[in-house]
Amino acid sequence: MNLVINAIGFQLAWWALVAGVAPGYEGAALGLSALLAAAHLRYFSPRPRRELGLAAAAWLLGVCVDTLLQAGGIITFRGISMGPLSPIWLWALWALFGLTLDASMSFLQRRHWMLSALLGGIFGPLSYLAGAKLGAASLAPTPQNFMALATAWAIAMPLLIWLARRTDRSGSLAG
Repeated sequence: MNLVINAIGFQLAWWALVAGVAPGYEGAALGLSALLAAAHLRYFSPRPRRELGLAAAAWLLGVCVDTLLQAGGIITFRGISMGPLSPIWLWALWALFGLTLDASMSFLQRRHWMLSALLGGIFGPLSYLAGAKLGAASLAPTPQNFMALATAWAIAMPLLIWLARRTDRSGSLAG
C-alpha cells in the first residue's frame, strides 16, 4: 500500500508543481510538495535517512541535467530560478523523484539497468512535453530536442537506480 501512496503522492506533486507555474502558484505547489515529502519520510518510509540521501542525490543530478538542457537551448523552463540554474520547482520535483527510488520505483532495482534506461528515455521526454503543454516550459518538438531529452533521461534514470541499489541502510554507499 505504501508503494501506491508514494506513486500517488509523486503524481500529485508533479501536477501541482508543473501546472502551478503558469498561473503563478509556485509557492503553494512547493509548500504542498514539502508537506508530501515530510509525510512520506515521517509516516511511510522505513529508512528516512537513506531516502533523504537519495532525494539529495536526485536533486543534485536534476539541477545539473535541467540546467544543462536549458543552457543548451533544448528547453526553456518558466518559474522562479537563481540565475542560469533551472527553476526551484524542478529542484523539488527531482528531490521528490528521489523519494520514489526506494518506494514506487524500487522494482527497477531488481531489474537490468537497460529497463530503467528505456523507461527513462521514453517517459522523461514525455514528462517534459506534458510540462510544456501545461505552460511550465517551452519546448520545440524537434527530433533533436527529443533525442537530447531521451539521452539525458536514459543516463540519469539508471544512474539513480544504481545509486539506490548501491546504498546501504545507513544511506552511505555500500562497499
